[in-house]
Amino acid sequence: MMSSERNVNVFAALILVLSIIGIILLATQYFASLYTGTYYYHSCLDCENATAGDLFAQIVMIIFLVVQIVIAINDLLPKRFIQKDLDKFGLLFAVTTVLLAIIGLASFGIYWDAYDWWPDTGFYGGIIAGILNTILFFLKWRNK
Repeated sequence: MMSSERNVNVFAALILVLSIIGIILLATQYFASLYTGTYYYHSCLDCENATAGDLFAQIVMIIFLVVQIVIAINDLLPKRFIQKDLDKFGLLFAVTTVLLAIIGLASFGIYWDAYDWWPDTGFYGGIIAGILNTILFFLKWRNK
């Protein structure tokens, strides 16, 4: 009796999980924060102290992480809905996610330079998901 087991692509599964965690942290946590000496202010998707640059970066990072989820799901399905190999595109989206996190934080820091500011949980969720997905997409692409 032959087994009809299908090997699960571990890289794609990890990319899926990391992207979901990154989106959750970006969407629900502060991206960056500052202290004026009297009050704490934050940047997030619905915070009024977000700058145009970091708000744009957060939104595009979420979109790019969703694209990485779609690529991972495509690789995990027994019958792919996109037949083309998307690893290079996934790598590009993951690298761009990292760059957007850095650009968004720089935008926040430059705008609020007069105050004490720091990256927060949403930033770390996005940049860590981007860095790890970059490594995983690269390994996935190299191991074909």
